[in-house]
Amino acid sequence: MPFFSVIIPVYNRAHRLPYVLESLKNQTFQDFETIIVDDASTDNSYQVALDYDLPNKVVIGNEQNQERCVTRNKGIAAAKGKYICFLDSDDYHLPEHLQKLHDFIVSQGCPIAFYFTNAWNETEDGKRTERCCPDFEDYNPYTYFLRYTVNPQRWAIHRDILKSVQFDENVTIAEDMDLSLRILEKYFPVFQLKERTTVYVAASDSFTHGAENKAEKELFYFRRIFNKPELKNKLPKKETRRLTSQCHFHIMEKSFALGKRWQTIKHGIVSFMLYPTGYNGKTNKIVLVSCLYSIPILGSILKLMKRK
Repeated sequence: MPFFSVIIPVYNRAHRLPYVLESLKNQTFQDFETIIVDDASTDNSYQVALDYDLPNKVVIGNEQNQERCVTRNKGIAAAKGKYICFLDSDDYHLPEHLQKLHDFIVSQGCPIAFYFTNAWNETEDGKRTERCCPDFEDYNPYTYFLRYTVNPQRWAIHRDILKSVQFDENVTIAEDMDLSLRILEKYFPVFQLKERTTVYVAASDSFTHGAENKAEKELFYFRRIFNKPELKNKLPKKETRRLTSQCHFHIMEKSFALGKRWQTIKHGIVSFMLYPTGYNGKTNKIVLVSCLYSIPILGSILKLMKRK
């Protein structure tokens, strides 16, 4: 049994995959296996995964595209490691990522627990900045996972936890938030390694940075997560309203740009009513102006006054 299993879901990342796998090959701690699950890529990602020289590698291929949750769960089912880690196919780990996680876990006696590290952000042209990673112990645990995105690449989860709590295959967006919240709900302990050991790359073709109708999709899946019976009465209402307000704000912005007056007014009002201070403290002026300009006649008058 290796100490870690590192699961990598892949879809059409042949151009990026060697760089990702190189970051595992360069790990200073080598007691791990790598499980690459290709989600029916239409490029040669599967062949790149097969050909790459990496010890203790398993490559699995889906016959049809099944999205990240199904793909990660297949990796979990195949994993032999004591702790299960993840790495997306556009990100990478720094050389001491697994070593630092191992040492931290061993120092606590290898408990059945959920660990996560801190991370860096990086642009596609290589500019690196600190990701916002406040101290976990300073927050209500549910608030923390709702407010700060803790990506799976930062995780190391004891295999016994993932026997009872896996990715919900009906939640294909914000699935990391969903799984984190459900692990909390099962009362498993959570620990944060405060060192930045992994790098999140802002890839232009990722959902976060390139998805069409991103806000609408997030709103749909946020509602699905927030209404789960096991979570519904445990999630802080302030945080669920803030995230819902954020979605309505971005739908309002898109509606305004497309000239959809009533959609703009509707989503602007809902965004404000859900979180009157603005989801990030800066949106109220934008909401007010967008809604005023979308009111028939008044909007035309305001545009004429602005031109003068």
